Amino acid sequence: MYDLVLSGGLVVDGTRAKPYPANVCIRDGKIAKITAEPAGEAREAVDISGHVVAPGFIDIHSHSDASPLVDYTAECKLTQGVTTEIAGNCGISCLPATPEHIGELEEYFASNLELPLYGKKVAQMSVTDYAQAVKAHGAVNNCGMLVGHGTLRLAVMGFVNRAPSDGEMEQLKALLDRELSRGAFGMSLGLIYPPSAFSAKEELVELAKVIKKHGAILTVHMRSEGPRIFEALDEMLDITRQSGVHLEISHLKLMGKPQWGRSDELLKKITGAQAEGLNIHCDQYPYTASSTSLTALLPHWSHAGGQGAMMKRLETREGTLCEEIAQEMENRGGPDTIRVTSTQGYRPEYEGKYISELAREFGMSPVDTVIRVLHDCSTCVKCVYFCINEEDMMNIMSQMFISVGSDGYAMSYDPKYTPTNPHPRSFGTFPQFFQIVREKKLMPLEDAVYKVSGLPAAVLGLRDRGVIREGAAADLTVFHPEEITSHSTFMDSKVRPSGIPYVIVNGQFALYQGKLTEKREGAVLLRRE
Repeated sequence: MYDLVLSGGLVVDGTRAKPYPANVCIRDGKIAKITAEPAGEAREAVDISGHVVAPGFIDIHSHSDASPLVDYTAECKLTQGVTTEIAGNCGISCLPATPEHIGELEEYFASNLELPLYGKKVAQMSVTDYAQAVKAHGAVNNCGMLVGHGTLRLAVMGFVNRAPSDGEMEQLKALLDRELSRGAFGMSLGLIYPPSAFSAKEELVELAKVIKKHGAILTVHMRSEGPRIFEALDEMLDITRQSGVHLEISHLKLMGKPQWGRSDELLKKITGAQAEGLNIHCDQYPYTASSTSLTALLPHWSHAGGQGAMMKRLETREGTLCEEIAQEMENRGGPDTIRVTSTQGYRPEYEGKYISELAREFGMSPVDTVIRVLHDCSTCVKCVYFCINEEDMMNIMSQMFISVGSDGYAMSYDPKYTPTNPHPRSFGTFPQFFQIVREKKLMPLEDAVYKVSGLPAAVLGLRDRGVIREGAAADLTVFHPEEITSHSTFMDSKVRPSGIPYVIVNGQFALYQGKLTEKREGAVLLRRE
């Protein structure tokens, strides 16, 4: 007796093998049998004729650390077919904390979020505590955690702009070692975001050696994705050579018009390093705009000491602050390409407007406008930056060592809980990817499915997910290959995709006929060495 049989579907198994018709039988949260013959008795059988059954999609680059712990359902990743998210990216994670710095972590983490917390505190002392908290709360899909390097530094050193002392370096390594031993999938770098940005290469090499010892991954938001991208890539390749670590380059892109058309050159540099023997993979979101805090326009030194110190520097326009804001704004495409999406309730009247529009309203220069908006909103401002060339995006997307990652958050569609209009990548990344693949004929369906399942599972070392095979966990996504479509736009992002009727998490329907069920079978996945 099976718990569930999905019959009549086309199996695309996540290995790049050709699709084949089969019935998928599930028992006790596992795939019990895959057969072209009649499946036998089952407590429930669902006819999915005309649809593909694929491994549940894995979002390898997510910021949904807090999503399983909020007091409302943050379902927008699940409705895209995502059954597992890897959070804690870009150097920013909700763990680990230390008692002396947990208050700083709460402020740091909340100021970098686009997900509304409504006063809820989510900083965790360890991945073990996080797993217990999620289990007690219940989650709609699975998640795994990375240790954010900024958070790690904050836990040991506070928000300081200097190299660690010998003693602090040992503490950083010991705390990272502890979290990797407890099941974190690796460490993330956010080398444009202080305090991660305060680090020198030597510190990163030492931490990468700890990661290598555990067979985990080092993910990186590089120091530049614009004018200095090749220099930034060289730094990461050198760290990889010196440590032997498995490197995952986050949201690979070329940002700003001066870099457009250089994707072949960038990819050649990466594949050359792979040929040399370096273990390198990447991820990408399928959009021509990025999204991050408006504070990304500020020089790194202005962040030292935390939010309060930054606010004082904005008020006094300390040193070369204005000149450096102007240069970084130009690097990202100028004030006409930067649109405010969230002020976390401080100034909703600014939301949806470009910096150039606000500058005209205020009668100020774009630089003074950036400073005013940051000051008015206590630096809590999220923006969309329209700075990526579509041809470069497509070229990167066609590479088979590059996974799909949203760089977004699991959020609610309900405007009561998501009152702003975030980047559509949180609501549409995976259907958007399949839609582009279909319309542009970029690759066969089995290759597209591999990029959202088997590939990220292999990078992460997930042995029982990302593929459809007997004995594997029953995380499955059922979709119509000609109908899977994102309807989320930059002007109206909180829109559900279509073409994904069923999502199964650990053997249970989390999405049934397009509707959220009451099941909360998601868990925190822990890396096994």
